[in-house]
Amino acid sequence: MWTRLRGAPVVVVITWNLASCNNAGRKAEAPVPEAEQVVSPALKKLYMAAGAMSPRSPAQQKVILQMAESASNGKELLLVMRAAVGVFPVGAGPREQNLESRVRSMVTAKMMELGTVEQMIEYATAYSVSPESARPFVQRMFQLGGEERNSRLWYRIKGVAFHLNVADLERQAQDRADQPARR
Repeated sequence: MWTRLRGAPVVVVITWNLASCNNAGRKAEAPVPEAEQVVSPALKKLYMAAGAMSPRSPAQQKVILQMAESASNGKELLLVMRAAVGVFPVGAGPREQNLESRVRSMVTAKMMELGTVEQMIEYATAYSVSPESARPFVQRMFQLGGEERNSRLWYRIKGVAFHLNVADLERQAQDRADQPARR
């Protein structure tokens, strides 16, 4: 009898591993709730270092890039963008514009992956989203909004779609906002 049960622990371990892999895939789709997001000590240190450097200096710009690279949740990404305000001058040369573009595209991509709907709304209303990222950005907001019936949320998503010039998604958000009223 014991010889038959020897393989049972292996089957249990394999089943457990497969189940945990499936759960990890599902969890990766939804970002960590904002209440559970924390700003890491390393990012706080970079933030303080950026504030202590001479304004608009190449060193300060590199620290902002480091912050963008190390940010790992929506709260940290918003902090990066707050730190970047005024760091990249408007009439800057091609090198600074390239660095600013890298920071913005990196933060936008990470925000779509790691940010909550509310954080994405805040980001899109306060900072620029490139035209090529606008549609995927709003589509991600739709994905995160899912079956949410809160019309206020859908009106806010509609505002972002309008701001980013994605008219068809703006209409879809309007339809979702109007759905609770029809029922």
